[in-house]
This record gives sequence, C-alpha cells and structure tokens, in this order.
Amino acid sequence: MGAMSSIKFRVVLLLVSLLLGGRASAQSSADWNSLVTAAEKEAQVTVYGPPGISYQNAVSAFQDSLPKIKLVYVAGSGTDNAQRLVTERRAGKYLADLFIGGSGSIIEVLFDGNLLEPIPPSLTLAEVKDPTLWLGKRHIYVDAKGQYVFMMQGNVNTSLAAYNSKMAKPDGIKSHWDLLNPKWKGKMVVYDPRARGHIQNLRSIYYSAKLGGEFLKRLFTEMDVTLSRDQRLMIDWVAQGKYMLSLFSTGNDVIDAKRKGLPIDLIDAPDDESYMSGGFGHIGVMNKAPHPAATKVFLNWMLSKQGQLKWQEKTDNNSLRTDIAKNMLSDPTSIARDKGQYVNTSFRTSMRR
Repeated sequence: MGAMSSIKFRVVLLLVSLLLGGRASAQSSADWNSLVTAAEKEAQVTVYGPPGISYQNAVSAFQDSLPKIKLVYVAGSGTDNAQRLVTERRAGKYLADLFIGGSGSIIEVLFDGNLLEPIPPSLTLAEVKDPTLWLGKRHIYVDAKGQYVFMMQGNVNTSLAAYNSKMAKPDGIKSHWDLLNPKWKGKMVVYDPRARGHIQNLRSIYYSAKLGGEFLKRLFTEMDVTLSRDQRLMIDWVAQGKYMLSLFSTGNDVIDAKRKGLPIDLIDAPDDESYMSGGFGHIGVMNKAPHPAATKVFLNWMLSKQGQLKWQEKTDNNSLRTDIAKNMLSDPTSIARDKGQYVNTSFRTSMRR
C-alpha cells in the first residue's frame, strides 16, 4: 500500500470511528433519558443511609437534580439499618432500593445474606462506567465477588502516634516497630481494641505484611500500655503530659484538638504501615428493589462527577473519583495517592487496594 493510500485508509478509519462513536453516544444518551423517564413514573427511590446531617445533605442533593423522583432517606447506623431491612424482608416488605454505609454491615449482613444485586449491569452513564476516572483506574468493590459493594470514598490514615507538641518530638519513631523500644514502656495510652469503633487501625496493622499479629501481641504484652475507650480523654492526657504517646487516635480527632489550641500533633507512618478506609462511603443495590428504574438512576447519579462532588463537599470525605478537585477537603493527608501502598481496611480479607 502506497503512502497516499495508507493516509486515505487511516482517514476512512477515523471517520468510521467518529461516526460509530457518535451513534454510541447518542444511543447512550437515549438509554439514559428513557431510564430517567421510567424512574419519574415510579416517582420514588428509598435509600437507607448513615446518620448525621452531612450525609443526609449529600444524598439529598439528588432531589435537586431530579425533583420528579421523591427521595426517601432512612437514616441510621449501619447495624440498625441492616437489621431493620432484614426484619422488613422477613415480614415480606421490600421497601429499600439502595444501602449506603460502612463495609461491615453491608458485607456481613446484606452481601452474606444474598440481599444485594450486582452493580455493574446497573451502570448506565458513560462517565460512571469508565473505571479510568477512579483511583487506580478501576472501580473498587470490597465484597468477595468483586461486584456487589462499591467503595466510592477512601480516607487515608497515616497517623502512627499522637504526641505533645510542647515537648521535643519523640526521636527514632519512624515505624510502629519503634514503639516497642523499652523507653516507651508505661508511657503510652492506647485505644482499647475490645471497644466498638476505631477498629480500622487495628485491622490495618493485623493485615499488614510488615506488622501483623506479632506487633500487636508484643505491644499489649510487653509495653505496659494504658487502655482507654475515650479518644478525647486520651488526647487530653497527652496534651497534659500524663502520657508521652497516644496510639490509635484518629487523625481527625487530633487535628480537631490541635485547631482548638491543644498542644498535640501527629507522627506519620510510612505508606506501607498506613491504611485507607471507606468509612460510610460504600453503596449497594438491593435485590427485589421496589423502584428498579429509580434505583439505577440514583446509583448512576451518586457515582457521577456531580454526585461525588456533592458527596465530597458535604461529608468532607475523599471521593475516589480522580476528576474532582481535592482542595476543599479539610485534611489533605486523607487524600489517597494513586501509587499508595496502604492496606484497604474496607475489605474483609488481607487484600490490598
């Protein structure tokens, strides 16, 4: 084939590609419009989601975008909402369309109980189906089958320990293993691992290839640590100089205390000892949903750039969509880097991101 013929051939291919692409785009737009029309006829979508006004405001933004579809938001803890849903279904009532919350209840109750639909078939918008717009250029599903529980946010926690900033910054602490130095024995307060909440940090250490159960065993048997179930009290004790270090304090609690003027700051852990958690940012689609079209419309809106922007703005949590500006977040250290090696604690196995 001559040079001129080769150029003509490539031009023809380009024109065909553009033509087919235009037809596909038009078809996609028509499919979406038909779906919205069907959803507006159903006139309602019911979402069981986290408590707290910030989460309710984030989800309620859907109503502003699609006012003809009434949003019914059932606020509650993941445990309460999951149990409520199971009880309803045992009574033959199918009320919920979607569930938003922490990975624990949505996996251990809804996924394990076979109450969820796979998500990929419901993804309709091109920008939502495109995995390259998300961290790691992929959709992150945290269920065992990799298609039922979508992780739409991920906050990184790099805090290794909190210390009193009026004193000299503790020397030599660059890894969790450095906390086992005898000079810290009896000088650390640790969040009680038997209490509910803040389990993400412990899970990340246990599943870390670098730390694991051996570190936790030595910490609790060798270092004479003081246990507490009160994060604020732990921070106050360090700020008062009663203890040198506070372990398993959440970064947000320490940052908040620092803003209020307490002399406290964080020592950061390396990437491979840090973790990423989805918090309340997991979404699942209920099977036998009473409003199937509206369910798909809400799911696609929630995972769209517009929906994730509202989620990030209202909740102050890092959306895993990478086409959204992150400068609005109050804690820049929570932003996951594409090449980060953090353990993903939303998984219920030792899998990494």
